[in-house]
Amino acid sequence: MYSVQCARRFFVSCLATLIFAQLAFSKPDGAPIAACEDMVPDHFVMPQESVCPFTSKLAKEEMWSNGTVEVTLEHDSDKFKGFLMMAFDGTGSDSSPIGTFSSDLKGMGKAIDCRKDGTKNAVTHKDRSLKNSVVATWTPPEDFDGTVVFKATFVKSFDKYWVKQSSSTLRVKRAVLSDNVKEDSSATTTKKPTASTTKKPAVQKSDDVSDDSTSTRTTTAQPEIADAASPIGILAFYSVIIIGVTIAFIA
Repeated sequence: MYSVQCARRFFVSCLATLIFAQLAFSKPDGAPIAACEDMVPDHFVMPQESVCPFTSKLAKEEMWSNGTVEVTLEHDSDKFKGFLMMAFDGTGSDSSPIGTFSSDLKGMGKAIDCRKDGTKNAVTHKDRSLKNSVVATWTPPEDFDGTVVFKATFVKSFDKYWVKQSSSTLRVKRAVLSDNVKEDSSATTTKKPTASTTKKPAVQKSDDVSDDSTSTRTTTAQPEIADAASPIGILAFYSVIIIGVTIAFIA
C-alpha cells in the first residue's frame, strides 16, 4: 500500500515538474538570446529527426548588397507556434549570423540581437499562437559579396520541433552602381572641354573664311566700279571745261 502511494506521489510530482517546465521554458515571448548559439529550445526533449514540414522560402535567388529580400516561414497545411531564424555566410560556419532583419513582422514576431552588438540579426516569435506563415525582411551586410543560407528552428509543440532547417542558397552581389555613376559623371566632365575646344577652331575657321570671302568680294567689286566710272567722269569734266571756254570766247 505504501509503495503504491509513493508511486502515485512520484508520478504526480513528475507530471507537475513537466508542466512547470513547459510553462517556464516554452518561452511564449520568443526564443532567448541563449538559444542563438545552437538554435535549440530548452524543451528537455530531443529534436525531431523526421523531415521538417516547414520551409524557409526566399522571394528571389539573387540580389544586390544594397537591397532587401523577404523570407517566408510557412507550410501549406500545417501550423507552428514558435520559430528562430538567422542568416549565415554560405561559405563559412554558422557560428555568427550576418545581416539585419526588419523589426516589422506584422505582429507575427520580432527581431532580436543574437550577437549582442546592437544589430537585429535574428527573428523569433513573440507569442504561442498558431501561425500559417511569417514574412521577415532581411538586409545583407554593406558591400557583402557571396552566398547566404537562412537557418530556422520550427516549434510545432513542446515535444515536436526541428532545428536549423536550411533554406535555398541566396546569391548576394556587391552593389557598385553608385561608383559607375561617378565614373560616368567624371568621364562626361572630361569630355566636355575637349568637345568645346575641338568645335571652336572649326567655328573660327568658318568665320574667317566667311570674312575673307566677303572682303575679297568687296575689294574686287570696288575697282570694277571705279574703272567703269572714271572715264565717264573725266569726259564729263573736260566737256564742261570745253563748253565753258567756248561760251567765254563767243561772249
